[in-house]
Amino acid sequence: MSKKKSPRLRQPRIKLDARLTIVQAAHLHRTLAARLANGGPVVVDGAGVEEIDTAVLQLLTSLWRTSRERGIACTWHGVSDVLRHTAALVGVAEMLHFPDGGSARPQ
Repeated sequence: MSKKKSPRLRQPRIKLDARLTIVQAAHLHRTLAARLANGGPVVVDGAGVEEIDTAVLQLLTSLWRTSRERGIACTWHGVSDVLRHTAALVGVAEMLHFPDGGSARPQ
């Protein structure tokens, strides 16, 4: 009897759009909520982010907090300099647990 991998274990990463404003926040919220409800690991690809506002940063910090509370692995696949810099300016870079522990210093 061969074991099949559960589809829950291997989910595609969530690729963030280049432009993330309040206009995209509702759709992203539904995507993140569905992924958390699934209970499997969450991988977010932020490498292509060119613009991000505080509404979306709030969603992302909520994702990391909720995943930690539920014991769900939540990781980054990539993080753009714009994402790092804007998160640092707003003061949420530490909460987002960027890879390499790095966060751009606000200038």
